[in-house]
Amino acid sequence: MDSDNKTLELAIQFARHNFDNHQALIRSSDAKAGVTVTIMVFLAASALQIGKDAVVKLHLHPCLVALASVLFFLTSVGLLAAVLWSFVVVFEVLRPRGARYTAPKKGCDLMWQEHVLLHENKEEYFSAVSSAAPELILRNLTDQVYELAHISKEKMQVLAKNRWVAWLGFGSWVILIGSGLILGRH
Repeated sequence: MDSDNKTLELAIQFARHNFDNHQALIRSSDAKAGVTVTIMVFLAASALQIGKDAVVKLHLHPCLVALASVLFFLTSVGLLAAVLWSFVVVFEVLRPRGARYTAPKKGCDLMWQEHVLLHENKEEYFSAVSSAAPELILRNLTDQVYELAHISKEKMQVLAKNRWVAWLGFGSWVILIGSGLILGRH
């Protein structure tokens, strides 16, 4: 029997470790989303500085100025689209998520806020947790890890899909700055 308790304790420790790892991955995804917004806002703000001087010099003659004008216009649209789409992506990463199952059972489900709030007060919740068998604690931890794995995967997939938007924004910014400088000199 002592071996079973030791095995159960090791399983609980593993689940807690896994829980912590998934939470760290989720926090990392959230931080990356925040960095994305910061970078896009910087690119847009710095492009505005060049843009306000270049807009008045947009022309279709001579050829170099016409090319710079078209590039400036197209990359301005590209940068604007990238910035706006990045906000959508960040919202998708940061949006609140919860448990996927919707019928928690009082005394059995103990982890999510909805589970905790099934109890009348903190003393009742304390009693439910203190009287929970180690197997139930392990079940709650593994259920939570499973839910966190889904959340982490969703956030990482959204961030991975956003790479092309970041490259569009950066590429647009580089060309916009270059074409803006050409326009500024003519």
